[in-house]
Amino acid sequence: MSPNTHIRVLVVDDSSFMRLVIADMLRQDASIEVIDTASNGKEAYEKTIALKPDVVVLDLVMEKYDGLYAVKKITAVQPTPIIILSSLGNVNPDIVVEALNAGAFSFVNKPQGILNAHIREVNETLIDKIKLAAGIDTKKLIQKNQKIQNTNPHTFEQKLAYHVIVIGASTGGTGAIENILLNLPSNLPIPLLIAQHIPENFVHSFANRLNDLVPLEIAVAQEDEILRGGKVYITTCSSNTKLKKHADSNKVRIGLTEEKYPQFNNPSIDSLMLSVAQIYGDKAIGVLLTGMGRDGVQGLSAIYHAGGFTIAQDEKTSVVFGMPKAAIEEGVARFVLPLADIAPFLVGCL
Repeated sequence: MSPNTHIRVLVVDDSSFMRLVIADMLRQDASIEVIDTASNGKEAYEKTIALKPDVVVLDLVMEKYDGLYAVKKITAVQPTPIIILSSLGNVNPDIVVEALNAGAFSFVNKPQGILNAHIREVNETLIDKIKLAAGIDTKKLIQKNQKIQNTNPHTFEQKLAYHVIVIGASTGGTGAIENILLNLPSNLPIPLLIAQHIPENFVHSFANRLNDLVPLEIAVAQEDEILRGGKVYITTCSSNTKLKKHADSNKVRIGLTEEKYPQFNNPSIDSLMLSVAQIYGDKAIGVLLTGMGRDGVQGLSAIYHAGGFTIAQDEKTSVVFGMPKAAIEEGVARFVLPLADIAPFLVGCL
């Protein structure tokens, strides 16, 4: 998109007051043009087809045709970056997670209150996400309706080359992680740790959704929990996670820390990966997926320099090629792979 071109935005909300306020907020930025508004999911879909906006800002709770209807229809017919702006994240994050996996680009929590008077508190966050969304390749938003699930066990050697897998992801990562887990064997013999940048109140919904889809056991990691093979641990988003191992025991446990990291916190991918490198050394596999910024680069570098195996998602399949690109430029990704190849490659490493 040319720097002199306005970002054309469609605003969708069933409240005429909210449509007015959101449009007014967005117009304060000279690079954004609100081209129209819509009051329900069906109207949002029809106007997206007709007007071809660069970004859609969409509420989820609307009568007759809700936001989830719009996400699924728009993604299937006219893939367009959709930013969910909804207070539903406060009370029912399951629907928000479903919308993200159906093709929505990102989510901004709409503040609750009388007539949503606090909506302007998220103005800067919303505008930043609109600008990021406007620059992505819309083909990457298309979700495959027929997800192939690997329910078959795999034959592993008794002595494994690696003892843990750690994955870090941010924007676009929920769908990428789902893709990887669906294609791992049901008898994965080592623990798999995941740090995904999502709001704290979404993390249990994310883990529960994956647990319903995948034959592996998936749960939010609990402090002092002992790692075991075949289980997938989603890190909490209320603290940073740092593995720990007592000198008198070979057991590795989940630890939580309030230590802060420069790139991102709660969860910090660097925090998790640095501790994995320290404890597992050359027996660790690190994977850095789609996301904005540089979180995970330091951690992946630590795994790389400890002799572990490191993978970065490629540009073509990354919704946002920020974190993987930074790792590649640092020279700490041994392989750069498209998303579909990562799961079988991980199995091959073992």
